[in-house]
Amino acid sequence: MHEDLTPEAGTTGDRSTSPTGRKWSVRPGVVIALVIAAALIVFVVQNDSKVPVTWLFIELNGPLWAVIVAAAVAGALLSQVLGWVVRRTRRRRRR
Repeated sequence: MHEDLTPEAGTTGDRSTSPTGRKWSVRPGVVIALVIAAALIVFVVQNDSKVPVTWLFIELNGPLWAVIVAAAVAGALLSQVLGWVVRRTRRRRRR
């Protein structure tokens, strides 16, 4: 048995640099992100009608999807801020 010691094209040592040697795996996080992105695109396309929005002294007309997304983002930010305040208060009481 004769071993060929010349490197083959596309290989370096024991590792293959050719794309055929690479195994692809689907990660669940990527699949979930793609499904959410697709759902968001459908949501935006279906809710493009203009709606009036009044807040304090400001009156605007904007697409329904933008109003809902803005409200969701504001709610998420409010939740984070309130959680931070509660955690900070608990830490101070423990000291």
